[in-house]
Amino acid sequence: MTFRYKGRRQAPSTRIRAIALLISIYNIPAFFTGCSSDRDMSEEQCRYSVTLKTVSATGDKGSGDASRIVHSDIFIFNDDGLKRLDSYQRSSGDGPVKVASRTGRKIMAVIANSSLSPLEWRKINSLEGLMEETAMLENEDPEHPVMSTVIEIDPEQEYMYYAEPERLVSEIRINSIRTDFQGREYYGEPLTDVKIYLTNVNASCCIMKHEDFRPESIVNPGFLDTEAMGRFHDSRIVCADAVPDIGRSPVNPGIRLYCYPNDSLEETPGSPFTRLVIEGKIAGYTYWYPITINRGDFGAITGGDGNGIGRNMCYSYDITILRTGTPDPDIPVDKDDIRIECSIEPWQEKGNETIAF
Repeated sequence: MTFRYKGRRQAPSTRIRAIALLISIYNIPAFFTGCSSDRDMSEEQCRYSVTLKTVSATGDKGSGDASRIVHSDIFIFNDDGLKRLDSYQRSSGDGPVKVASRTGRKIMAVIANSSLSPLEWRKINSLEGLMEETAMLENEDPEHPVMSTVIEIDPEQEYMYYAEPERLVSEIRINSIRTDFQGREYYGEPLTDVKIYLTNVNASCCIMKHEDFRPESIVNPGFLDTEAMGRFHDSRIVCADAVPDIGRSPVNPGIRLYCYPNDSLEETPGSPFTRLVIEGKIAGYTYWYPITINRGDFGAITGGDGNGIGRNMCYSYDITILRTGTPDPDIPVDKDDIRIECSIEPWQEKGNETIAF
Protein backbone atom coordinates (compact mmCIF):
# COMPACT_ATOMS: atom_id res chain seq x y z
CA MET A 1 0.00 0.00 0.00
CA THR A 2 1.32 3.41 -0.99
CA PHE A 3 0.03 6.90 -0.47
CA ARG A 4 1.29 10.42 -0.83
CA TYR A 5 1.99 12.64 2.14
CA LYS A 6 0.73 16.18 1.67
CA GLY A 7 2.44 18.53 4.07
CA ARG A 8 5.79 19.67 5.25
CA ARG A 9 7.70 20.11 8.49
CA GLN A 10 8.76 23.52 9.72
CA ALA A 11 10.53 24.90 12.76
CA PRO A 12 8.35 26.21 15.61
CA SER A 13 6.86 29.68 15.38
CA THR A 14 6.01 31.91 18.31
CA ARG A 15 3.10 33.24 16.30
CA ILE A 16 1.23 29.97 16.28
CA ARG A 17 0.18 28.61 19.63
CA ALA A 18 0.70 24.85 19.64
CA ILE A 19 -2.33 23.24 21.26
CA ALA A 20 -1.48 19.59 21.40
CA LEU A 21 -2.01 16.87 23.93
CA LEU A 22 0.09 13.72 23.95
CA ILE A 23 -1.13 11.02 26.31
CA SER A 24 1.35 8.29 27.22
CA ILE A 25 -0.85 5.20 27.54
CA TYR A 26 0.27 1.87 26.19
CA ASN A 27 -1.33 -1.44 25.18
CA ILE A 28 -4.95 -0.28 25.25
CA PRO A 29 -7.38 0.06 22.31
CA ALA A 30 -7.68 3.14 20.16
CA PHE A 31 -9.60 5.94 21.83
CA PHE A 32 -12.12 8.43 20.53
CA THR A 33 -11.73 11.94 21.81
CA GLY A 34 -13.02 15.43 21.37
CA CYS A 35 -10.66 17.83 23.14
CA SER A 36 -12.25 21.23 23.61
CA SER A 37 -10.11 23.20 26.03
CA ASP A 38 -6.40 23.74 26.57
CA ARG A 39 -6.65 25.11 30.12
CA ASP A 40 -5.28 21.89 31.61
CA MET A 41 -2.33 21.67 29.20
CA SER A 42 1.26 22.46 30.13
CA GLU A 43 3.84 23.91 27.75
CA GLU A 44 5.68 20.57 27.73
CA GLN A 45 2.55 18.80 26.48
CA CYS A 46 2.10 21.30 23.63
CA ARG A 47 4.65 19.71 21.34
CA TYR A 48 3.15 19.83 17.82
CA SER A 49 1.09 22.18 15.70
CA VAL A 50 -0.43 21.39 12.32
CA THR A 51 -1.79 24.15 10.10
CA LEU A 52 -4.46 23.00 7.66
CA LYS A 53 -4.39 25.07 4.48
CA THR A 54 -7.47 25.61 2.36
CA VAL A 55 -7.18 26.37 -1.34
CA SER A 56 -8.77 28.62 -3.91
CA ALA A 57 -9.72 27.72 -7.46
CA THR A 58 -8.26 30.99 -8.68
CA GLY A 59 -5.34 31.48 -6.33
CA ASP A 60 -6.72 34.93 -5.54
CA LYS A 61 -6.54 35.29 -1.78
CA GLY A 62 -9.13 38.04 -1.88
CA SER A 63 -11.69 36.15 -3.93
CA GLY A 64 -13.42 34.37 -1.08
CA ASP A 65 -13.27 31.29 -3.30
CA ALA A 66 -11.67 28.91 -0.83
CA SER A 67 -13.39 25.70 0.16
CA ARG A 68 -15.00 25.89 3.57
CA ILE A 69 -14.43 23.29 6.26
CA VAL A 70 -17.66 22.38 8.01
CA HIS A 71 -16.09 19.53 9.95
CA SER A 72 -12.95 17.40 9.91
CA ASP A 73 -12.48 13.76 10.83
CA ILE A 74 -9.00 13.31 12.28
CA PHE A 75 -7.36 9.89 12.50
CA ILE A 76 -4.03 9.12 14.19
CA PHE A 77 -2.37 5.82 13.25
CA ASN A 78 0.74 4.14 14.59
CA ASP A 79 3.57 4.47 12.08
CA ASP A 80 4.59 0.81 12.07
CA GLY A 81 3.91 -2.30 10.03
CA LEU A 82 0.25 -2.63 11.04
CA LYS A 83 -0.61 1.09 11.11
CA ARG A 84 -3.42 0.52 13.61
CA LEU A 85 -5.69 3.35 14.70
CA ASP A 86 -4.46 5.17 17.78
CA SER A 87 -7.15 7.84 18.09
CA TYR A 88 -10.05 9.46 16.23
CA GLN A 89 -12.12 12.56 16.67
CA ARG A 90 -14.39 14.91 14.77
CA SER A 91 -13.82 18.64 14.79
CA SER A 92 -16.58 21.09 13.89
CA GLY A 93 -15.88 24.28 12.02
CA ASP A 94 -12.54 25.69 11.03
CA GLY A 95 -11.16 26.90 14.37
CA PRO A 96 -8.18 25.50 16.28
CA VAL A 97 -8.51 21.85 17.25
CA LYS A 98 -6.64 19.76 19.81
CA VAL A 99 -6.04 16.14 18.94
CA ALA A 100 -5.09 13.52 21.53
CA SER A 101 -2.59 10.78 20.80
CA ARG A 102 -0.31 8.34 22.56
CA THR A 103 3.45 8.65 22.17
CA GLY A 104 5.48 7.19 19.30
CA ARG A 105 5.79 7.82 15.59
CA LYS A 106 2.39 8.55 14.08
CA ILE A 107 0.57 9.15 10.82
CA MET A 108 -2.22 11.69 10.84
CA ALA A 109 -5.00 11.54 8.25
CA VAL A 110 -7.53 14.38 7.96
CA ILE A 111 -10.75 14.12 5.97
CA ALA A 112 -12.80 17.31 5.70
CA ASN A 113 -16.52 17.55 4.90
CA SER A 114 -17.23 13.84 4.65
CA SER A 115 -20.90 12.80 4.50
CA LEU A 116 -20.22 9.97 6.98
CA SER A 117 -21.12 10.44 10.64
CA PRO A 118 -18.65 9.89 13.51
CA LEU A 119 -20.52 6.67 14.31
CA GLU A 120 -19.95 5.39 10.77
CA TRP A 121 -16.24 6.24 10.97
CA ARG A 122 -15.81 4.07 14.06
CA LYS A 123 -15.49 1.00 11.86
CA ILE A 124 -12.01 2.20 10.81
CA ASN A 125 -9.22 0.49 12.79
CA SER A 126 -6.22 0.84 10.44
CA LEU A 127 -4.80 3.12 7.79
CA GLU A 128 -5.35 0.37 5.24
CA GLY A 129 -9.06 0.41 6.08
CA LEU A 130 -9.23 4.17 5.67
CA MET A 131 -7.54 3.94 2.26
CA GLU A 132 -10.48 1.82 1.03
CA GLU A 133 -13.16 4.34 1.98
CA THR A 134 -15.01 6.01 -0.91
CA ALA A 135 -17.02 9.19 -1.38
CA MET A 136 -20.09 9.58 -3.61
CA LEU A 137 -20.37 12.50 -6.00
CA GLU A 138 -24.11 12.83 -5.35
CA ASN A 139 -23.30 13.78 -1.74
CA GLU A 140 -20.78 16.49 -2.63
CA ASP A 141 -21.41 20.15 -1.80
CA PRO A 142 -19.37 22.39 -4.14
CA GLU A 143 -18.90 24.96 -1.36
CA HIS A 144 -17.80 22.30 1.13
CA PRO A 145 -16.16 19.55 -0.95
CA VAL A 146 -14.57 16.43 0.50
CA MET A 147 -10.84 16.99 1.06
CA SER A 148 -8.10 14.86 2.55
CA THR A 149 -4.46 14.84 3.52
CA VAL A 150 -1.92 12.60 5.29
CA ILE A 151 1.08 13.72 7.38
CA GLU A 152 3.89 11.89 9.16
CA ILE A 153 4.43 12.92 12.79
CA ASP A 154 7.89 12.49 14.31
CA PRO A 155 7.74 12.64 18.14
CA GLU A 156 11.49 13.21 18.39
CA GLN A 157 11.27 16.56 16.63
CA GLU A 158 9.88 19.81 18.01
CA TYR A 159 8.31 20.94 14.75
CA MET A 160 5.28 22.64 13.33
CA TYR A 161 3.54 20.82 10.47
CA TYR A 162 1.62 22.17 7.49
CA ALA A 163 -1.15 19.97 6.09
CA GLU A 164 -2.39 20.71 2.58
CA PRO A 165 -5.74 18.96 2.05
CA GLU A 166 -6.74 18.38 -1.53
CA ARG A 167 -10.23 18.27 -2.93
CA LEU A 168 -11.32 14.98 -4.38
CA VAL A 169 -13.26 16.76 -7.12
CA SER A 170 -11.89 18.73 -10.04
CA GLU A 171 -13.55 21.79 -11.52
CA ILE A 172 -14.66 22.28 -15.13
CA ARG A 173 -15.15 25.99 -15.69
CA ILE A 174 -16.59 27.87 -18.67
CA ASN A 175 -15.34 31.44 -18.69
CA SER A 176 -16.89 32.45 -22.01
CA ILE A 177 -18.81 30.94 -24.90
CA ARG A 178 -19.92 32.37 -28.27
CA THR A 179 -20.80 31.37 -31.82
CA ASP A 180 -19.06 32.26 -35.07
CA PHE A 181 -21.15 30.98 -37.98
CA GLN A 182 -19.48 33.26 -40.51
CA GLY A 183 -20.10 31.94 -44.05
CA ARG A 184 -22.74 29.41 -42.95
CA GLU A 185 -26.32 29.43 -44.22
CA TYR A 186 -27.43 29.78 -40.60
CA TYR A 187 -25.22 32.80 -39.96
CA GLY A 188 -26.94 35.09 -37.46
CA GLU A 189 -28.88 32.26 -35.80
CA PRO A 190 -28.34 31.96 -32.05
CA LEU A 191 -27.83 28.72 -30.16
CA THR A 192 -31.01 28.41 -28.10
CA ASP A 193 -32.42 26.09 -25.41
CA VAL A 194 -28.87 25.63 -24.19
CA LYS A 195 -27.88 22.98 -21.67
CA ILE A 196 -24.35 22.41 -20.43
CA TYR A 197 -23.46 19.28 -18.48
CA LEU A 198 -20.91 16.54 -17.91
CA THR A 199 -21.28 12.97 -19.15
CA ASN A 200 -19.51 9.71 -18.33
CA VAL A 201 -18.80 11.10 -14.88
CA ASN A 202 -16.94 9.03 -12.30
CA ALA A 203 -19.49 9.04 -9.47
CA SER A 204 -17.52 7.33 -6.66
CA CYS A 205 -13.91 7.63 -5.62
CA CYS A 206 -11.48 6.52 -2.91
CA ILE A 207 -11.05 9.50 -0.60
CA MET A 208 -7.31 9.07 0.03
CA LYS A 209 -6.29 8.21 -3.54
CA HIS A 210 -4.12 10.54 -5.66
CA GLU A 211 -3.65 8.78 -8.99
CA ASP A 212 -4.74 5.88 -11.19
CA PHE A 213 -8.46 6.71 -11.12
CA ARG A 214 -10.74 4.31 -12.95
CA PRO A 215 -14.49 5.01 -12.89
CA GLU A 216 -16.11 2.78 -10.27
CA SER A 217 -19.64 3.93 -11.09
CA ILE A 218 -20.89 6.23 -13.85
CA VAL A 219 -23.48 9.01 -13.84
CA ASN A 220 -24.80 10.53 -17.09
CA PRO A 221 -23.55 7.56 -19.19
CA GLY A 222 -23.36 9.25 -22.58
CA PHE A 223 -26.46 11.40 -21.98
CA LEU A 224 -28.06 13.64 -19.37
CA ASP A 225 -29.80 11.32 -16.89
CA THR A 226 -32.42 13.54 -15.24
CA GLU A 227 -33.52 10.73 -12.92
CA ALA A 228 -29.98 10.37 -11.55
CA MET A 229 -29.76 14.15 -11.12
CA GLY A 230 -32.65 13.92 -8.67
CA ARG A 231 -30.48 11.95 -6.26
CA PHE A 232 -27.81 14.66 -6.04
CA HIS A 233 -27.44 16.94 -3.05
CA ASP A 234 -26.92 19.65 -5.67
CA SER A 235 -27.39 18.61 -9.31
CA ARG A 236 -25.64 21.80 -10.44
CA ILE A 237 -22.41 19.95 -9.71
CA VAL A 238 -22.68 18.22 -13.10
CA CYS A 239 -25.42 20.16 -14.89
CA ALA A 240 -25.67 23.94 -15.26
CA ASP A 241 -29.03 25.62 -14.99
CA ALA A 242 -30.47 28.76 -16.62
CA VAL A 243 -27.95 28.98 -19.47
CA PRO A 244 -28.73 31.96 -21.75
CA ASP A 245 -28.96 31.82 -25.53
CA ILE A 246 -25.56 32.04 -27.20
CA GLY A 247 -24.76 34.34 -30.12
CA ARG A 248 -21.85 36.17 -31.69
CA SER A 249 -21.13 38.24 -28.60
CA PRO A 250 -19.33 36.28 -25.87
CA VAL A 251 -21.48 35.11 -22.99
CA ASN A 252 -19.74 34.85 -19.63
CA PRO A 253 -21.92 32.33 -17.79
CA GLY A 254 -19.54 31.67 -14.91
CA ILE A 255 -20.40 27.97 -15.11
CA ARG A 256 -18.54 25.68 -12.73
CA LEU A 257 -19.12 21.96 -12.87
CA TYR A 258 -17.43 19.31 -10.73
CA CYS A 259 -16.48 15.67 -11.14
CA TYR A 260 -14.24 13.02 -9.64
CA PRO A 261 -10.97 12.16 -11.42
CA ASN A 262 -10.92 9.89 -14.45
CA ASP A 263 -7.49 9.10 -15.89
CA SER A 264 -8.25 5.75 -17.55
CA LEU A 265 -5.59 4.88 -20.09
CA GLU A 266 -8.06 3.66 -22.72
CA GLU A 267 -11.72 4.34 -23.36
CA THR A 268 -13.85 1.22 -23.01
CA PRO A 269 -17.60 0.64 -22.45
CA GLY A 270 -16.91 0.18 -18.75
CA SER A 271 -14.43 3.05 -18.52
CA PRO A 272 -15.58 5.90 -20.79
CA PHE A 273 -13.84 9.27 -20.90
CA THR A 274 -15.53 12.19 -19.16
CA ARG A 275 -16.96 14.86 -21.48
CA LEU A 276 -18.20 18.41 -21.25
CA VAL A 277 -21.36 18.62 -23.37
CA ILE A 278 -22.96 21.76 -24.81
CA GLU A 279 -26.46 21.06 -26.10
CA GLY A 280 -28.58 23.55 -28.04
CA LYS A 281 -30.76 24.30 -31.04
CA ILE A 282 -29.87 26.08 -34.25
CA ALA A 283 -32.91 27.10 -36.32
CA GLY A 284 -35.02 24.59 -34.37
CA TYR A 285 -32.69 21.58 -34.73
CA THR A 286 -30.86 20.11 -31.74
CA TYR A 287 -27.11 19.59 -31.82
CA TRP A 288 -24.52 18.47 -29.29
CA TYR A 289 -20.92 19.57 -28.77
CA PRO A 290 -19.24 16.93 -26.54
CA ILE A 291 -15.69 17.89 -25.59
CA THR A 292 -13.57 15.05 -24.20
CA ILE A 293 -11.75 16.69 -21.31
CA ASN A 294 -7.95 16.68 -21.61
CA ARG A 295 -7.90 13.91 -24.20
CA GLY A 296 -6.86 13.48 -27.83
CA ASP A 297 -6.71 16.51 -30.11
CA PHE A 298 -8.25 18.89 -27.58
CA GLY A 299 -5.85 17.74 -24.88
CA ALA A 300 -2.90 18.58 -27.11
CA ILE A 301 -4.39 21.85 -28.35
CA THR A 302 -5.01 23.16 -24.85
CA GLY A 303 -1.59 22.19 -23.54
CA GLY A 304 -2.77 19.36 -21.34
CA ASP A 305 -1.03 16.06 -20.81
CA GLY A 306 -3.83 14.14 -22.52
CA ASN A 307 -4.29 11.87 -19.51
CA GLY A 308 -7.81 12.93 -18.63
CA ILE A 309 -9.03 14.43 -15.39
CA GLY A 310 -6.76 14.45 -12.36
CA ARG A 311 -7.59 15.13 -8.73
CA ASN A 312 -7.95 18.70 -7.48
CA MET A 313 -7.47 20.27 -10.92
CA CYS A 314 -9.16 23.20 -12.66
CA TYR A 315 -9.96 23.01 -16.41
CA SER A 316 -11.00 26.48 -17.57
CA TYR A 317 -12.53 26.94 -21.05
CA ASP A 318 -13.21 29.76 -23.50
CA ILE A 319 -15.31 28.26 -26.32
CA THR A 320 -16.27 29.41 -29.81
CA ILE A 321 -18.82 27.25 -31.70
CA LEU A 322 -18.10 27.31 -35.43
CA ARG A 323 -20.86 25.19 -36.97
CA THR A 324 -23.53 22.60 -36.26
CA GLY A 325 -22.47 19.87 -33.86
CA THR A 326 -22.93 16.12 -33.67
CA PRO A 327 -26.23 14.18 -33.69
CA ASP A 328 -25.49 12.43 -30.38
CA PRO A 329 -24.27 13.66 -26.95
CA ASP A 330 -21.67 10.87 -26.83
CA ILE A 331 -20.01 11.58 -30.19
CA PRO A 332 -17.11 13.98 -29.58
CA VAL A 333 -16.98 17.12 -31.72
CA ASP A 334 -14.23 17.59 -34.24
CA LYS A 335 -11.71 20.40 -33.79
CA ASP A 336 -13.20 21.97 -36.95
CA ASP A 337 -16.58 22.28 -35.21
CA ILE A 338 -15.43 24.24 -32.22
CA ARG A 339 -12.49 26.39 -31.12
CA ILE A 340 -11.23 26.06 -27.58
CA GLU A 341 -8.85 27.98 -25.39
CA CYS A 342 -8.20 26.21 -22.12
CA SER A 343 -6.01 26.57 -19.07
CA ILE A 344 -5.26 23.52 -16.94
CA GLU A 345 -3.78 23.92 -13.49
CA PRO A 346 -4.05 22.67 -9.92
CA TRP A 347 -6.23 24.68 -7.58
CA GLN A 348 -4.01 27.13 -5.77
CA GLU A 349 -3.44 27.73 -2.08
CA LYS A 350 -5.63 30.20 -0.23
CA GLY A 351 -5.41 31.19 3.41
CA ASN A 352 -4.58 29.13 6.49
CA GLU A 353 -6.83 27.45 8.98
CA THR A 354 -5.09 26.04 12.01
CA ILE A 355 -5.60 22.54 13.24
CA ALA A 356 -3.25 21.52 16.02
CA PHE A 357 -1.88 18.12 16.99
